[in-house]
Amino acid sequence: RNIFKAKKSNAEKSKKMEKEEKFFRETFMYDKEINVINTATAECSVPSKRRVDLPVAAGEQLDVIDVTEGNAVICRNSEGRYGYVLVEHLNFR
Repeated sequence: RNIFKAKKSNAEKSKKMEKEEKFFRETFMYDKEINVINTATAECSVPSKRRVDLPVAAGEQLDVIDVTEGNAVICRNSEGRYGYVLVEHLNFR
């Protein structure tokens, strides 16, 4: 029984990740290949002020996808959501 639940759960998660990636590509007009260039940990909890900002919780692991001009980077969280995070809120160790 548990095997089938895991497969269903993974399929749902994969579908959600695809939906988030599609939204990201449309919103950010991002046509490059998505590669993780670094990982970072959120130093503090930061709510999002705009839809393009990624809300983060203190201690959360993030994949850094791209560097932007200015002091923000594009990150992806464990749920597959993408958004801008200010570099000052991240620890790259």
